[in-house]
Amino acid sequence: MAVTPTVAKGAPGIPARWTSSAKSGVGTALSAKSRLWFTISHGILNEIYYPRLDSACTRDLGL
Repeated sequence: MAVTPTVAKGAPGIPARWTSSAKSGVGTALSAKSRLWFTISHGILNEIYYPRLDSACTRDLGL
């Protein structure tokens, strides 16, 4: 039986974009075992890096 590919409604979604480079802070946990880093800009957490510093897994997390 052939499988028909499906496309999500509204595909392909919004285009990928970079967050602002105007950072006001960078941080991590106090523990040396922490594998989480973050940047702050315009009053929000911009990027959250986990499990490595070179892989952003979240952009523009507004709290």
